[in-house]
Order: sequence, then C-alpha cells, then structure tokens
Amino acid sequence: MSNDLLSAVIEVIFGGYMLYVAPFLFLMMIVLFSDRLIDLIYSALEQKKDRY
Repeated sequence: MSNDLLSAVIEVIFGGYMLYVAPFLFLMMIVLFSDRLIDLIYSALEQKKDRY
C-alpha cells in the first residue's frame, strides 16, 4: 500500500512539476558553474598564447 502511495506521489511531482522545475534547475546550474567555465576558457586561451 505505501509503495503504491509513494509511486503515485513521485509520479505526480516529477510528471507535472518537472516541466517547470527543469529550466529553473538548468539556470541555477549555469549560474553556479559559469565562473568555473569562464576561468577554464581564460586559462586555456592564456596557455595557448604562451605556447607560441
């Protein structure tokens, strides 16, 4: 009985709200890791200048 209830709750949450939550999570991921990505690109371009 509790297994059916749990599966129904998960289905409602991820079936209905994940469409709205996924873009928000994606934006949060971009905001959190954008500084690392910019640093990675900057260091790669800087190393490329030093090689030649």
